[in-house]
Amino acid sequence: MSVSLPEGKILDEADEQEIGRRGEVEPATVAGRAVVALADTLVDAGVGFVRCWFPWKYFEPFPVPEASLDQLLEKSYPQWPMDDLVNTLTSRGIGVVPVIACGYQRMLPQGLEPDPDRELYLKRVSIHTQLMVRHYKGQIKSWQIENEPNWWAEHEAGGWRSGLAWVHEHGFRHKLLQTLSDTVHREDPSARTIINLEADAMVLDPGLYSSYCDILGLDFYPNYKLSHPINTKALKLADQVAKKLSKPVMVSETGYPSGPSVLAYSAGSQAKYVSDACRESYGLDGVTGIGIWRYIDTSWRSFPPQENHFGLLDNKGNPKPSWSEFSKVIKDLK
Repeated sequence: MSVSLPEGKILDEADEQEIGRRGEVEPATVAGRAVVALADTLVDAGVGFVRCWFPWKYFEPFPVPEASLDQLLEKSYPQWPMDDLVNTLTSRGIGVVPVIACGYQRMLPQGLEPDPDRELYLKRVSIHTQLMVRHYKGQIKSWQIENEPNWWAEHEAGGWRSGLAWVHEHGFRHKLLQTLSDTVHREDPSARTIINLEADAMVLDPGLYSSYCDILGLDFYPNYKLSHPINTKALKLADQVAKKLSKPVMVSETGYPSGPSVLAYSAGSQAKYVSDACRESYGLDGVTGIGIWRYIDTSWRSFPPQENHFGLLDNKGNPKPSWSEFSKVIKDLK
């Protein structure tokens, strides 16, 4: 959910009629109107927070020269493209939980990767994170640091990440997470850090990561490969982990695609999964929150095909049955 850049817009190919329906004084840009429409929609539904990417390249399109890094820390970034999103949502009482310093190649400054100088990458990560937390201190209370660190090798194999550091890390994983956690807390001692893990994996090992975060997040996609039976019982693992670690645990991501129908996915099954997952999580004592992936379908195509159908809204901004069910279950549980 970005604000003004082409990749990952809040409302991909936004429906002007839907935005206009919200009325009142409209911001001058499509992006600004989209943010207002998003806030209105979330408030109507009773949503408490939005978890979203803050791609590093939005703030630093090209890596700042090494000799200028200290100056960058003093001067800060010249532009803050996420301000509209943060200001609008937080002013309406909706929390923003950004994912920062994610090492996906498409989110990094052009040409940046940990190899060949991992120590320099850690310095860059620390400076970037410090600037982010400093700028949004008082507005953003929780920061997710990186993304699914127990699944980095698979990300690299899928082409999402680039560099041997994600596969043959030799301690880099823990140095990076420690750097991110320390930087967030140093800049804002009241902030909370979140690390999310791919919970369907056989390499979960939550205890390994819990010391680097205040809240542990788990990502569940139990129906990613098989459409039926609809399975929300897997989310009970979050409660087990919370009790074992004596640490708050949230379901950072979970979802069910509305298609393609050739794989027996459907909008009705998606709505049932969303409702059941929310109710299942709400009944678990150790689970502090749940995030549904995702708000809206993208306009570009991904593989495998079900990746294109996880949105609760289609890529024109039209609600699917799952959005109505999501809104209803929030009100029921609150």
